[in-house]
Amino acid sequence: MKFLLDENVPLSIKEIINKLGYETITLKDENKLGIKNGEVAELSIKKNAIIITLDSDFLSIKKELLERCKIIYIKLHPRDPKIIASIVQKYLDNAVNKLNNPGKIILSENEIRFESP
Repeated sequence: MKFLLDENVPLSIKEIINKLGYETITLKDENKLGIKNGEVAELSIKKNAIIITLDSDFLSIKKELLERCKIIYIKLHPRDPKIIASIVQKYLDNAVNKLNNPGKIILSENEIRFESP
């Protein structure tokens, strides 16, 4: 399983995901910093990767993209990297199991919720 980290996800999360046995790529790795959310979605489809983001705008991208990509949105305010790390460690494996098909997972400190496109 491969993950594409949106540019708002702390780089420390990449290390945590790698330690869990998954592959990660960042927009910086791909020289794509600053691209629009739709372009991030297209890149995730091309790379066969699940997007991990802190940006709620990904929950409302174009339907034709939502029907083809997989998104994990981490819902957390304020965005504390330590809490983000805890959420990823606690829920990532479960989220991967729920994302067999395109859809959205919303993670918070106390919840994991799947939404189909």
